[in-house]
Amino acid sequence: MATLSERTTVYLNPYVKKFLQHEAVERGMSISELINDQLAELLEDAEDVAAIENRKDDPLIPWEKVEQRMRRDGII
Repeated sequence: MATLSERTTVYLNPYVKKFLQHEAVERGMSISELINDQLAELLEDAEDVAAIENRKDDPLIPWEKVEQRMRRDGII
């Protein structure tokens, strides 16, 4: 399966580039793959933080009620 990608230029601090080269070799991947994977994780984390921020004013649910729902739904 072909993966779409777009070439871009990023200027890196020499120490950052050396670190990325080392990590890429250690993981058996290219620097591009490493950067793409790390950026994807970072964006996913940012989405999670945004979701938490959006729900910060939601009412708290007592653990007993959560446990009761989980038992009802067959989760535990």
